[in-house]
Amino acid sequence: MFSDVVIVLRESTIQDTIFIQHAVFNNIVRGMYEVKPFHLVFSLETWEGDKEDTVKALRRCVDVETAKGRLDFLPRPPVIVFNPRAARSPKRNMSRAW
Repeated sequence: MFSDVVIVLRESTIQDTIFIQHAVFNNIVRGMYEVKPFHLVFSLETWEGDKEDTVKALRRCVDVETAKGRLDFLPRPPVIVFNPRAARSPKRNMSRAW
């Protein structure tokens, strides 16, 4: 029986791509899978206006890792879900006020 392992990410995590490039991430996720099979889910917490760029950045990271065979132990590619924080980022609201 599969369950989902959900990793919550914010846009700054994706921009750095630290979570997926380091061997530690891959080793931990692979080790967890050996104990109990699961489906990997990335939940993006970002501003609504940044959604498209953030999803594209994460999809590129996942595609690279898949091509390198680092996620080959998973039964299916990771799922990406979007969890909006607000309609617009505070930075954008402030820049429009000036």
